[in-house]
Amino acid sequence: MKKFWFFIMVVVGLLLISYSISGLFGVEDFGDKIAVIPIKGTITGEGSEDLFISGSTSSATITKWIKQANSDDSVKGIILEINSPGGTVVASEEISNEIKRTDKPVVALIREVGASGAYWIATNSDKIVADPLSITGSIGVTSSYLEFSGLMEYYGVNYERLVAGRYKDAGSPFRELTPEERRLLQNKLDIVHEAFIDEVSKNRNLKREEVKKMADGFFYFGKEAKELGLIDELGDKELAINITKELAGIEEADLITYEEKTRLIDLLSRISAHSFYFIGRGIGKELFSLEQANNFRFIT
Repeated sequence: MKKFWFFIMVVVGLLLISYSISGLFGVEDFGDKIAVIPIKGTITGEGSEDLFISGSTSSATITKWIKQANSDDSVKGIILEINSPGGTVVASEEISNEIKRTDKPVVALIREVGASGAYWIATNSDKIVADPLSITGSIGVTSSYLEFSGLMEYYGVNYERLVAGRYKDAGSPFRELTPEERRLLQNKLDIVHEAFIDEVSKNRNLKREEVKKMADGFFYFGKEAKELGLIDELGDKELAINITKELAGIEEADLITYEEKTRLIDLLSRISAHSFYFIGRGIGKELFSLEQANNFRFIT
C-alpha cells in the first residue's frame, strides 16, 4: 500500500513540474492564426456533470473562447468545428449571439453531425462547410418525456396531487397531461419553432416559406442541404481553412485549437464537490425538483 501511494505522489509531482515548466518556457507565436473552436456533443449551459466523460459542450465555455479569439489580434478568423446533435434552446442562442458580436470571419465546419441547435449555431457563421454525408438541418424542437401513470396504477401506486398553481405539475410523469395542458405546452414549442425558422431564414437569406417547408424536424445529408441552400460548400477541414483564409484576406496561418484544460487542483475540487453533492442531496429533491426541471427543458 505504501508503494502505491508513493507512486501516486511521484506521478502528481511530475505533472505539477511539467505544468510549471510549460507555463514558464512556453514559446509565443506572433504569426497570423486561425482559431479552431470545437463544438462537440449535446449543447448545454454548463456542460457535462460527469467527471471523466465529456459528452456535452458548455455554452459558457464556447462563448468564452469566441471572445478570446475575437480579442486576439493575431487571430484572423474562426472555425467552428461542429459534431453535435443540438442541445438546449438558451445554450444554442447564447453561442449564436456571441458569434454575431464577433468582427472576424467565422466558418462553420460540420463533420458528422450539425443538427438542430448545432445547425442553429452554424447558420450564424459567414460560411457553412459540411461533409456530403454529414447530418444537418433537423429544424425542430422537442420537449418530450416519459409518462408512467399507467405503470403506477398497475402496481397500485397513487399520485397525491398537491399544487399551488393549477399548472405547477404540468408535465409530471406521474399523471397524464390534460388536453388544456397539452395545448399550452405545444404552444410553447411552436413559439420556439417559429423563432428557429426566423433565424434560419434570416441567417441563410432564404424565404421564410421555403424554410418552413423544410422545418419538419427531419435531417438532411450534407449534399441535400447544399441543394436546399442550408449550407454553402461540401468539403472537409482543409476547405474550411482555405475559405477562412480567403475571408480573412491572408495566405498563411497557424491553427490553434481551443481546448479546455483541467488542472489537477480543479479535478480534485470537482471530485470533492461531486462527492458531497451525492452525499447531501435528498431523495425527495431528486425525485421532484430535478424531474420538474428536466421535463420543461426545450431541446433544439
